[in-house]
Amino acid sequence: MTAVIDEGPGRGESPTSHEDRNHRSARRTPDGLRTAVPEAGGDWNDGLIARRAAANGTDTEAGNVPNDEVRLPQVEAYVPSSGLLRPRLDALRELVGLSRARLDRATLAEAGRVLDEAAARQRLSSRHTVVAIAGATGSGKSTLFNSLAGAQISDTGLRRPTTSAPIACSWTDGAAGLLDRLAIPGRLRRRPQQSGTDADEALQGLVLVDLPDHDSAATGHRDQVDRVLALVDAVIWVVDPEKYADAALHERYLRPLAGHAEITFVVLNQIDRLPGDAADQVLDDLRRLLDEDGMALGEHGEPGATVMSLSALTGEGVGELRETLGRFVHERTAAARRLSADVDAAAARLRPVYVAEGRPGLGEGAREEFADRLAEAVGAAAAGQAAEREWRRNAGRACGTPWLRLWRWYEFTRRPGSLECPGAAP
Repeated sequence: MTAVIDEGPGRGESPTSHEDRNHRSARRTPDGLRTAVPEAGGDWNDGLIARRAAANGTDTEAGNVPNDEVRLPQVEAYVPSSGLLRPRLDALRELVGLSRARLDRATLAEAGRVLDEAAARQRLSSRHTVVAIAGATGSGKSTLFNSLAGAQISDTGLRRPTTSAPIACSWTDGAAGLLDRLAIPGRLRRRPQQSGTDADEALQGLVLVDLPDHDSAATGHRDQVDRVLALVDAVIWVVDPEKYADAALHERYLRPLAGHAEITFVVLNQIDRLPGDAADQVLDDLRRLLDEDGMALGEHGEPGATVMSLSALTGEGVGELRETLGRFVHERTAAARRLSADVDAAAARLRPVYVAEGRPGLGEGAREEFADRLAEAVGAAAAGQAAEREWRRNAGRACGTPWLRLWRWYEFTRRPGSLECPGAAP
């Protein structure tokens, strides 16, 4: 299996010429989205863009579009699946802008990061869904990764840790920008073994990323997991019967990411090792733990996390996961759901700053902090400290013993610049 480097715009073309071509063959819709314009005699690559163009009634004349000798694949613009995402991002951006002079930078850091990552994701393809496979040491996530790809891409074995860097597998072209955003080098980008079946067709647009162990002994591996998890559209958590209740998994990841339930898959692997009904019992206990973490479960048609059991080694349940992933990717809503959940988390962190005890206004802690800052700004703190020193000095002179006053007089006369006569007693 050789590495596949996705060059994005085309082969042998400079970035400047590609940008000029995109500028000549693109227009903006009323809501600010840039859509590709077909070349003369060409067809639209995406039905959604075609319908948007027909609805706006702004088809470009064929004579105004240059007829290049080499036709390049059109790059689909990002189209948010929910009309509420853009206003929410604008509102968060306005809130951050108004709060820069009122709050410290650390308080607004997470909200700023969410806005930056949302802008970066919206500039990239919406035809692709980036899904990361994460798990603990020995959970079998690399085996599941290879099973979904149909090829031995990620190394598996008894050596720990086995996966030392993220490895990506893309089912379609055009994902180079997304993988560059994840900082995955070209030598770690692969293609799956496709046989042309319906199962392979259902995964068109999927970008699967195998991550290192989140509990690895190497700190660099854990840092890579945290970095990539903040950028992907969805996550498949692979757990095994021995460590599915590990506190490191639930307290560090699942519980803080409970608001991202709609883009979360929790897979119980290695059920071939469980006898009889033990797999169902472990799966029920796993659902109980997820419920305690505050993560909604997608059962009975309700939105939430997808929980299932399988065996990546024997293939049991892998087909069901493949079908579920196919429907998930086909909806093309994972990126918008991820961004919406990030906005929710950023707003929840900022809420205590603006709302105290369930009502707008300043709480007791905020009032004390405001009073301290105001006192420091007007110099009240320095004046108070000077008054306290003077009060202590006068109290010592009035209440001190004769020997203490004599000793203080002696110390005072030894100071440089003292105007008192050394022979004058106090």
